[in-house]
Parts: sequence; C-alpha cells; structure tokens
Amino acid sequence: MSLKFRRFGALALGLIFAAGCAQDRATAPAPAAATTVSATGTGSGDLLGTLGSTVGNVTSVLGLTKATGLQRTTPLAEDITVVKSIGVQGGILSIPEAGVTVIVPYGALDRTVEITMTARKGSLVAYDFAPHGITFARPLVFNQQLGGTNTGLLGPLGLKLGYYADPSLLGGTTALVSELVGGVTSVLTRTFTAPIKHFSGYVVTCGRGDSAQ
Repeated sequence: MSLKFRRFGALALGLIFAAGCAQDRATAPAPAAATTVSATGTGSGDLLGTLGSTVGNVTSVLGLTKATGLQRTTPLAEDITVVKSIGVQGGILSIPEAGVTVIVPYGALDRTVEITMTARKGSLVAYDFAPHGITFARPLVFNQQLGGTNTGLLGPLGLKLGYYADPSLLGGTTALVSELVGGVTSVLTRTFTAPIKHFSGYVVTCGRGDSAQ
C-alpha cells in the first residue's frame, strides 16, 4: 500500500506541475505589436495599439482611416491639371491620361466657379480638387476607368472613394482619409463611379490589405 501511495503522490505532483506550466504559457506577456508605418512615413505602431483599430484593409487612427489605394500599372510621370469655369448649367472635367472624368450636374453650383482637378503623379490613383472646402447642392459624379490599374476580376467589388484634406496624408500605396464613400463598380465596362459632395482631395481605395500590394 505504501508503494502505491508513493506512486499516486508522485503522479499527482506531476499533474500539478504540468498544470502550472500551462497556466504560465497562457498568461505570458504577448509579443510586442509590429510597428505600422503611416502614410507620412512615421512609425505609428504604439499609437495604433492604444488609439486605433484595424478591420480588413483599413486602420482607424484618431478619426482618420488608413486605406490601401488603387495603383496604376504605369505611374504618371508628372501631375496633370485641368481647369474649367463651370456654372449653374454644369459641365465636365476630364483627364484622359489618368482615365478620370468628373461630371458637375445642373444645379450643383449656384454661380460660375473655376474648378481645378489635378491627377497626382505616381502610381496612387489620387486627385486634388479646388476650390478647397467648396460644397455642392447636388453631388458631382466621379468616374474612374479601371483599365491600367491593379484591379483583378474580383478586386473592383471592394472599391471606395476616400476623402483626404491634405496631400501630406498620401503615401506611396496608402492614404489617411477622413471619409470612405461607396460607389458602383461595373465589371462589364471596367469603371468605378462614386458621388463627390465637397472638395479637396480623393483617392480610390481597394478592398485588399497592405500585404497584397
């Protein structure tokens, strides 16, 4: 009996020790989060860990959203700007080299305004608009051709239009935006269309995460 008792005691001690190791592994400190580089190139891993959250391909930071931008397969060598005076009757701005057209509908403006649209150089599908801060009584219609971009057959289904207040919020492949506007993607015509209610800048964002770029 004493031999059996000693064996039982040894077995019980072993189980208690094993349980203690499992608990240590479960409560061990988690590895430090990887630093995330923001659109301006600043390390923001600590900031995201305390003030932000990540869902899919976007990360919220202090009211801004870091989104992955649609890319041109052939980057624009330089900025391309068009300027047009548009009044109550409406009008159209277009930059064929960038595959973009913006329609100003009738009644969007109550007076004649000089509208400026600039396709930004590089691979990011982004545009600056002026006058800054102007709003419209009726939304403008933004239309982007998807040919010559990195969208696949299914990729375009997640496209959105992201609003940025200043070009400094743009990175090489990402942008910090304060609004994400849904639109309509046509797989047949390979176009993305979305409304614009105010200026300054807009970038086309896609449904893929940073790791897919």
